[in-house]
Amino acid sequence: MKVQTAIPFVDTNIIPTRNAGIGSLLWDLQNPHDLVLDGQPLLNKAFAFIDVGVSRPRVSTTLKNLLETEFGMDLDYVATELPGMVPYAYVTNLGERGERIRGYLSSLISSKSVQREIADWHYVVNVKGKVSSVTYCYYLQGNEVWEAYFMGRSFMVSGQKNDFSDPTLNELVAPDVAKIESMIDLKGESSQDLLDLSRHGYKIEINPLEAGLNEFGISLQKTDVPDRINDKQNVLFLGNVLNNYTQNVRSREFHRITANMADRDIIIIQVDEPDECSINVLQVKVEGGGKTYERLRWINTYKLEISKPVRGTGSWQTIQLQPQLEQIIRRLVDCLDSKLILPGWSKNDFRQLAYQYTNQVFRSFFRALPVEATLRIAILEVLRSLPLDGGLKGRPVFKDEGKDLYGGTVKLDLSPIVSEEDLFQMKTEATKLERTSRDTACHA
Repeated sequence: MKVQTAIPFVDTNIIPTRNAGIGSLLWDLQNPHDLVLDGQPLLNKAFAFIDVGVSRPRVSTTLKNLLETEFGMDLDYVATELPGMVPYAYVTNLGERGERIRGYLSSLISSKSVQREIADWHYVVNVKGKVSSVTYCYYLQGNEVWEAYFMGRSFMVSGQKNDFSDPTLNELVAPDVAKIESMIDLKGESSQDLLDLSRHGYKIEINPLEAGLNEFGISLQKTDVPDRINDKQNVLFLGNVLNNYTQNVRSREFHRITANMADRDIIIIQVDEPDECSINVLQVKVEGGGKTYERLRWINTYKLEISKPVRGTGSWQTIQLQPQLEQIIRRLVDCLDSKLILPGWSKNDFRQLAYQYTNQVFRSFFRALPVEATLRIAILEVLRSLPLDGGLKGRPVFKDEGKDLYGGTVKLDLSPIVSEEDLFQMKTEATKLERTSRDTACHA
């Protein structure tokens, strides 16, 4: 039995090229569509963003880059992690056994219908000098997916503990685990001791989380109760953090984790589980020495529904994003189909691929109604993600935009993949559907 066909193998980190869902949500909180219906902005132009429970640097660095570079937001970015969960080192076997482990992991996460290849893997050494997990990644529709095989501990699914152990994998990794841990036990826990492993065919990364965050200007708080950033409105992001606690203690843990947040701070709770996919947006209210939490948004990320309060009425409106996104997706696929000629691709095959990737990006991107700012970034992400041989690299997305899709610069291209006219049509379609959604909500 393949583990993936029964229960989620482990806790998962999916690292998009752009972690854009939270970006579109923050943009919406800063830029209300309608001051009459929505009121004044709920998020200040300058704010502090606290990313709670960061296990890999790129989860935070990609989001920071999105918010600062693509959206032009003014923010201080801070990451937090439990002291005991901050890795001491990543260690990878570069020899024959390492390749056997890679191959076995690929077979373990594959099924008859889906074949996956491990792109990278390593052992995670914890602060006690013990190998806590075997962590590996593969690619899924342009995204980097990291999972972990835990050594001797449970993982959480819908608030319940699950244990899984694979005897074959245990046997494969046993010699490495013994060597890594014996080096530390014999010589003490220092960076130089682990570096000695490099002479035995191992790749070593010391203090990978903190070093990776510092490289991009993100500070790390090693704590279970995040400190508030003073003199700014704070946004506390709990990205699947509460999933790691059983249902009966989640409320208690939520109040403990958010204990330092102050009046007008915003708390974003993301839940991605088999029985619930949602984002809950709360604002802290402090009155008379007491603290309450006012709900600003309830987003069903599976159905693509947004529920938000209507100002001054005490009622809520629910906006269906799926119809709007579907029209924009089909318009974008038509646009790509008419402008790209790809040798070896049939028209039907290309359209199916383009629709699949566009739909995946848009579903993960939009946590608010599309506007020009978010629509532009979503289209850029679609073109970055499409696995096409040639054709896209070095092509501007919009007319007069001289940025290479892969990070460099290019000369002006007078035949852009997506022109300003194309963008205007998509924006117009979104605006018409937005009016329909609002009219429906106001009459409900």
